[in-house]
Amino acid sequence: MSVAVTSVSAFFRQVARKGRSVLLSVPLKLKILGLALTLILLFGAVSIYKVQAALSEHFDAFLREESRFVATELSYQSHDYLLINDMYGLTQMLRNTVQNRPDLRYVFVRNGAGQVVAHTFEGGFPTDLLEKPPGLPPQASAPKLLHTNEGNIWETTAGISNGNEGAVVVGVKGDSLRSQIGAITGSLARTTLLVAGFGVLLSLGLTWIITRPVGQLLEATRAVRRGDYSVTLDPTKSQDELGRLMEGFNSMVLSLASADKARLEKEHLQRDFLHRVMAGQESERKRIARELHDQTGQALASVMVDLKMLENAKNESETCQSIGRLRKAITEEMAAIHDLAIALRPSVLDDLGLVPAVEMLVRGFITRYGIAVELTVIGFVEKRADACIETCIYRIVQEALSNVARHAKATAVSMLLEWRGEKIRGVIEDNGIGFAPELVDSKAKLGVLGMQERAQLFQGAFRIESSPGEGAMLVFEMPATTGVCHEQ
Repeated sequence: MSVAVTSVSAFFRQVARKGRSVLLSVPLKLKILGLALTLILLFGAVSIYKVQAALSEHFDAFLREESRFVATELSYQSHDYLLINDMYGLTQMLRNTVQNRPDLRYVFVRNGAGQVVAHTFEGGFPTDLLEKPPGLPPQASAPKLLHTNEGNIWETTAGISNGNEGAVVVGVKGDSLRSQIGAITGSLARTTLLVAGFGVLLSLGLTWIITRPVGQLLEATRAVRRGDYSVTLDPTKSQDELGRLMEGFNSMVLSLASADKARLEKEHLQRDFLHRVMAGQESERKRIARELHDQTGQALASVMVDLKMLENAKNESETCQSIGRLRKAITEEMAAIHDLAIALRPSVLDDLGLVPAVEMLVRGFITRYGIAVELTVIGFVEKRADACIETCIYRIVQEALSNVARHAKATAVSMLLEWRGEKIRGVIEDNGIGFAPELVDSKAKLGVLGMQERAQLFQGAFRIESSPGEGAMLVFEMPATTGVCHEQ
């Protein structure tokens, strides 16, 4: 039993899912049209049912009361005819009454003996009515419902002179009322269909008003998906929520276009930066190769010559002179190799840390360019950041000082390195000519991009503030430790 219930439940769930899927796949225009048409037809059907039920209820009550009223009225009128024994006049009066009241099916009068003395039947009095017991009530009896081959008939019997002289029997069928109810119901049905047709036309207009901007939004969205950010919608054609949606769409497209432009520019800068980095690496290799060939190679050749002379020395004086030249050449070459190693990467950065390396960099900068540098270091006592962080900060400071020397035309530089909590903050400020950041040329922009990329690589922050004639200030902040450092 439980297996059968589970199977039936699963079947109905599957049918519900399929129905929901089909309903969701129906176009919006058909949904609105179907909704409007369904509501109109449902409202019309319910209205017709309610009206017909109300009319039917009142119809039966009306027929009962009419049969009672007519029977009572005719009982008074028939008394005079029976009193003078005018059966012809009584028959004519009954027939005139039936003609004037379309709802009456028949009227007949029984005398005190129960015999039918007058009636309104054209083809003779029905035998089944003759078989009914006379039942001569003194007053109008309660109407009773008769089921005949012609339909339902409400029949009421009213006694004449308290039933002493006979009774009047009235049968009310209500054909005219039924036809009126049918006419009303048909009119309601026609009105419902007319309203449904009008609703369909109105729904078509409404769906056109709604789906036209929705279709435009759909086409514009497809264009944006293809990468076309030039599409714009006119929100003035719709002043409702769809118009505001179009305004929002236009704003979104503008934002996407701006973001895409920035992305393309950044990608271009990154590619250019990568090319320049690769070119710089090759240039550095060439420079090192040239230094090794021109200086170290020449120095070694000179050493070889001095060694040859030392080998051929004839006396102690020539030997001492050759040894002196060798000592001088080796000393100079060792100094040159030391300078080359410092230029590539100072060993003090690995051995002693960031602060001594920056101090040495600042001293070299002052010696080479003659620009005063005021260095302030706070919070670095007995602290070492991760090797990657120290390298990153050193390269940023190195690039910043290089930019000052090449572009700023400054006479003084102030530099702050501060270890605050778990982060290292740096500020480098010069009194140079300044610049407009949006007008920086591509070479300088690549240098700034390189510093920014280094800071962002370790979830750091970086910014440059400057304006023409007011110098420049570089600010960076990054964590002292990083999760992964390949220089450890």
